[in-house]
Amino acid sequence: MKLKLQLLSFCFIFCIFMMNAPVNAENNNIFESYDNTRVIYGYLENGVTYIPIGEIWRQFGNQLSFDVNEQKIFFSTNQGAITLGFQSAIGEINGETITLSNPTKKIQNTVYASVRDVAKLFNIKFDHLDKSMMELLLDTKKLLIHIKPITSAYLYHPKKIDVIMYHHFDPNRSDSLTVTPERFREHLDKLIQAGYETITEEDLYQYKTNAHYKLPKKPLLITIDDGYANNYSIAYPILKEKGLRATIYIITSYRGKQPGFSRHFTWEEAKEMYDSGVINIESHTHDLHYYVQQGKKQKAAILARNANEDERSYKNRILNDLKTSRDLIRQHVGKESIALSYPYGVYDKTVIQLAKEAGFKLHVTIKTDKNLRDGNPMIYRVNAHGDYSGEQLVSVLNS
Repeated sequence: MKLKLQLLSFCFIFCIFMMNAPVNAENNNIFESYDNTRVIYGYLENGVTYIPIGEIWRQFGNQLSFDVNEQKIFFSTNQGAITLGFQSAIGEINGETITLSNPTKKIQNTVYASVRDVAKLFNIKFDHLDKSMMELLLDTKKLLIHIKPITSAYLYHPKKIDVIMYHHFDPNRSDSLTVTPERFREHLDKLIQAGYETITEEDLYQYKTNAHYKLPKKPLLITIDDGYANNYSIAYPILKEKGLRATIYIITSYRGKQPGFSRHFTWEEAKEMYDSGVINIESHTHDLHYYVQQGKKQKAAILARNANEDERSYKNRILNDLKTSRDLIRQHVGKESIALSYPYGVYDKTVIQLAKEAGFKLHVTIKTDKNLRDGNPMIYRVNAHGDYSGEQLVSVLNS
């Protein structure tokens, strides 16, 4: 009887430990054993795996250079100087001509070569971990590569771009604004199976304004509003694990603070996520994410005039807030924010004009509509409800 009680106690303690263990801890550890400074993506076409050779050579800590006019890339290696052409099967080693088994590819100004050619030329060892990941080994350094189908490459002219929206991630709660880690993984898995590939706001802006800009065959923009700490601790590692990207729209005055029930991630964490290539950072205003009581009604702060505030003073206040958010993102993250997610999805003509003056090129709402190649800077989104199964979410996007 005593032994049974001890076993029961052990099981109870183990269960409590597992409930409080870091989310996705096992999957996160795989990245800790690699030397990636950023996530690297390769493409699979007709049984051939192509990898971004320049990016890989840099992350191994080696030197290279480009000659755009001659359409060539030059590498310094232990074997000597290697030259590869853009979209060519011809190269050189120390001035002697070589022929690759597959021509290199140029996708969005990035040169890709087949992994077997790369291994042979640069004495790099490789191993497929599964159908979506492989590792490269050079001397004592290892890199992890996410392998995607060629339809994920920037080679197509899609008719529309789907955009989905998240807010909170919580292991114990699921509702219209909150998703559990397990449900989030399910969403991402079904989106991947449906052929979606994630893009950034910069891609979306180019799609809207440049008729020749190419994207993946089924582009998807994943957005997360507010910038809660659980975005960093839960959503970020899962996106990294799945080889997908997302954008977090942050309230810049809340970094590292807890203005309500939930803490927001720090600027240091924002920088880490952005530098990884997994997370893009955009604005959700500096300090306009709240409601103002005006008589018997509440009004979103971005639209509310303060007591005794004339129109000019109101415009200056809102403009300064929006400029401040862009300045802080530039200062702490190192990027120019081009998209503004309006708090509560509300705006008017004055606010849109002020956002343009502040430097924003895209205006993000919570309304649902199609995002087309039509020059319209307004971005429409579908809420990824926590009660949606992965199949239901894909069905909503296809409807």
